[in-house]
Amino acid sequence: MDLELKTRIRAELFRCAVAGEFPTYAEFFGRIHPGKSMGNFPYQTHFNEIAREERGLGYPDITFVVRGAKGYPHQIDFRDARGGPDADQLRSLQAGIEDVIRLYSPRNTTNPYL
Repeated sequence: MDLELKTRIRAELFRCAVAGEFPTYAEFFGRIHPGKSMGNFPYQTHFNEIAREERGLGYPDITFVVRGAKGYPHQIDFRDARGGPDADQLRSLQAGIEDVIRLYSPRNTTNPYL
């Protein structure tokens, strides 16, 4: 795994959270590689590792700030959600992003998954 890239991805996830922004995967890719086209989202392995590390330290899953074109992350709780989250995934996503917002985002940030 490219640790420099992972560090850049983590930093950008936190920048999004602190700004109260919820970019799409394509928008997020554009922040990491300005001016380049994404194709398939290449960071899922990095997102999984970051999510495991954050959760392992007792923090919410910061990767929830990035969402697909349909409005939800493509993966929730390490399970595919591209067809839409199931009830357990939706509850986890809603609670997880509330924790992200509470910890990092401006006070007026609304939960995009409610």
